[in-house]
Amino acid sequence: MSNELTCQTIAPLSVALIDSTVNACVTHAMSFPIDFAYGYSYVPEFFVTKLEGTYLVVLRHNWLVKHNPNID
Repeated sequence: MSNELTCQTIAPLSVALIDSTVNACVTHAMSFPIDFAYGYSYVPEFFVTKLEGTYLVVLRHNWLVKHNPNID
């Protein structure tokens, strides 16, 4: 299945985990619109890296606070 998303090369960024360890470097990013049910659209930048376990995506706490203050 092809989702036709395009990654852009970016300057390397270190990934700091919630426990303050740094164990990865991000070199690619992509952006695409997210449309919320209440009529709001947002185009975030996603950093692309391999995640451990079964995680597909990790959202930063500040993103959740801005877009889902109840963090439900």
